[in-house]
Amino acid sequence: MATIKQKHIKSMGKHNSNKNYKPKSPPQAKQPQQTGISPAGVVKNIALALVAGFLLSKCLEVQQGYNWAYHSLLKGNMATIRAYPNLTIEQRNEQKLGNDYAYLQFVKNSTPEDAVILYPAREDFFPEGIESPFKQDIANKTFGLRFLYPRKLVLPSEMETNRYAKDITHVAIVNGRGLERLKYEIETPIEHGVLPLNR
Repeated sequence: MATIKQKHIKSMGKHNSNKNYKPKSPPQAKQPQQTGISPAGVVKNIALALVAGFLLSKCLEVQQGYNWAYHSLLKGNMATIRAYPNLTIEQRNEQKLGNDYAYLQFVKNSTPEDAVILYPAREDFFPEGIESPFKQDIANKTFGLRFLYPRKLVLPSEMETNRYAKDITHVAIVNGRGLERLKYEIETPIEHGVLPLNR
């Protein structure tokens, strides 16, 4: 009777006599990957950062929307938050924007969310020879959308190009201007407000 040891020796002999048998080699330790920052990579990253900074500064100069977002919206909001840390967002907006915020809130509360509003042009907000109760930012369509979204805004200058121009439902009135755009006569003219385009 063969012992376990003899069986093991015999099985080893079989493997050794097999020409196709290849003993498994022990796993080799993985070489650690070398990590490091090459000087060329540092120079490339600095160059890309400078190009991005240059392009951003040019965008702020050229694009009115970016300029407004940075100088008025971002800086103005941070100054108001620092000055009045305990106010709600609505109270901060009232404090910072005054009549502009009150008017936009009135338009928002007086129109449904799916309204398409004919928004006043800059010259309507600031007519020559008349002291306007508004600030310059309100004449910016992006500024108006910030408070009136999801309503759509169409400027008078966009009547041929804006895809929502044919769907206008309301007309925003400022400084008594915009009443002529209504498709009906009103008995008592209003100074500031919003009215349906059709009765």
